Order: sequence, then structure tokens, then C-alpha cells
Amino acid sequence: MRRSLCALITLSLVMTAPAFAAEGLKLNQIQILGSHNSYRPVPNVTVQANMDSLPNHAGQGLEYGHPDILTQLNLGIRQFEFDPYADKTGGLYAGPYAKTDPNYATMAAPGLKVLHIPVLDYRSQCLTLRACLSVIADWSKAHPDHDAIVLFINTKEEPVKDPRVTTPEFYTEADLAEIDADARDILGADHLITPDVIRGGYKSLRDGVMAGHWPLAADAKGKVMLVLDSNPRIADIYRKGHPSLEGRVMFGLYAENEAEAAVFNIQDPRPEAAHITQLVKQGFFVRSRADANTTEARNHDLTRFETAIEAGAQVISTDYYEGAPDPYGFKFIVRMKDGFKQANPLFR
Repeated sequence: MRRSLCALITLSLVMTAPAFAAEGLKLNQIQILGSHNSYRPVPNVTVQANMDSLPNHAGQGLEYGHPDILTQLNLGIRQFEFDPYADKTGGLYAGPYAKTDPNYATMAAPGLKVLHIPVLDYRSQCLTLRACLSVIADWSKAHPDHDAIVLFINTKEEPVKDPRVTTPEFYTEADLAEIDADARDILGADHLITPDVIRGGYKSLRDGVMAGHWPLAADAKGKVMLVLDSNPRIADIYRKGHPSLEGRVMFGLYAENEAEAAVFNIQDPRPEAAHITQLVKQGFFVRSRADANTTEARNHDLTRFETAIEAGAQVISTDYYEGAPDPYGFKFIVRMKDGFKQANPLFR
């Protein structure tokens, strides 16, 4: 009850806070609210039954869902997560779709498919990565003065320990080059914030980051920044032949002493708060999460969110922003001072 009351008080305070102003602040000196598994809709009857069949009540952690990407953009979400699976010949993830389903042809064609868990949790607001990027691109063109959008591209290849689930393909250089090419083609090369932009004339990307060579938030309007959220194997493939990610579209997740270091994905800020603060003060860009597995929503617990804010993480993802569906009746909302953005407390 106490955390529930605190949640209501906090929400009421931020709703009356002064409007966000980014004058003079750089892209790494603000905080934005994003959505986690942004493409995932509220489970339908079939997906809900699949979730309910998971052992140890694991399905309860999947009781959330988002409106379509366009709605999220219009609400104010400026960070998205898309989970593409490689599908080189097509059809690998078409199983749940009847051949009479209008989506079947899309799923049967070659190309990167966006979904959460093959077979079990397969529904998506945008079935392919190209489709997801196209929604972002079309909206961006219609709203050229929008704040910078950050896209986490969470490449999936790890098998799920369930005999019902299709075994994913491993990513190759060709798959990663396809993501780069699609981003340039769909979003437009001149609308991308790339590692080359942040490195500038510095010796390495890390040097540029630590020198604070980030654009002003005002100068980043209308642009999109992509982050390769991958396992180390994929990250190594992505930088091979591209020191400091030269010529690449996406940033990646690399150790802070490596030349490619720029962005960190620290899921739970509570045990890592001091580390997040240290990274942000050094110039790095950190994404964290306000909630996970519905735990915070069920308990109306803002501790994780508040910790991420105070630590200075620039991007904080949630399943429970204002305007998100609440089909399970959690009545839990995560909100920043201007709804979806605010000045970073480390740079006030």
C-alpha cells in the first residue's frame, strides 16, 4: 500500500512539474522514456493460452502489450525496441499463420522478422524490421521537428528450451549488413546519428564519446539513432573490419575500455546505480528499465524507475507509460516530468 501511495504522489508531482526545456543540453544530457518490446501487442486468446502453458507461471511476466508503433510515436515515446530474427530463405516463422492469412506471404518471404518468441508469442505490430523502420520513417517525415528517436535492435538467435519453439538462425555479416542497408534506405542516411558522427575527428569512437562529442538535443531533432543490442558474438561480427564502427549505422554494446564503447544496456539499475552514474558522467549513453516481468506493475513500485532517473540513465524503457493498454488492470504508470522526457539530473 505504501508503494502504491508513493506511486500516486510521485505521478501527481511530476504532472505539475515545469515543462521540459532542452536549450543548451546535448543528446546525452537528457532522459527519455521508451517502450520495451515495442512491437508486442496485448496477447490475444491464442498467445495468452501459450503463455499460460509456460512452466513456473513464467507467462505472468508477459502480461503486458503496446499499441501500434504509430500510436506510441504520437503519445511521445522516443525510444523503441525491435527484436529481429534472421530468416534468410523465408518461412521459418510463418508456422502460426494460416496460408489464407494476409500476413502469411510476408512471413513466408525472406527477410528479418520481428517477434518475441517463435510459435508461442509470435504476434507483432510490424512483422518485419523493414516494416517497423518504415513506420518510424513515415512518421518522422511528417513530423520533421521531432526529438531524436533511439531504436534498440535486439538481434535474436538464442534457442528457447521448449520443443514447440522454432530454432533461430545464427546471424551472419550479411544479416547485419542488411540491417545497415535497410536503415539507410528507409530512414535516410542524412537522418541517422551514426558512430562516425559521434567519433568525428577523434581517434576512436570511445574518445569522441568521452570528449562529449554528442550533438545538441536541438540539433538532433528529426534524426534517428540505432543501437545493436546483441550478444558478444554478433557484436564482434559487426565491428570486424570496422574499427570504432567506422562506416556502420548502429552503435553496439562493448566494454568501456574498447574503442567501440559508446552505449550500455544495464537492465536493472538498482545494483548498478553508481556504475551508471560513472558511465554517464564519462560521456557514455546508458539504457535501463523501469520495470520487468510485471513485478513493479503488480506492486506499484517505482523504486527501479526512480533509481534509473537518479543514476542518470539517458533512456529508460517501460511497459507502462501513459497511454499504454492496461488489460490486466495493474493501474501502474511510469511518467517523466514532461511525460516522456526531462533534463538529466546529472547535468542540471
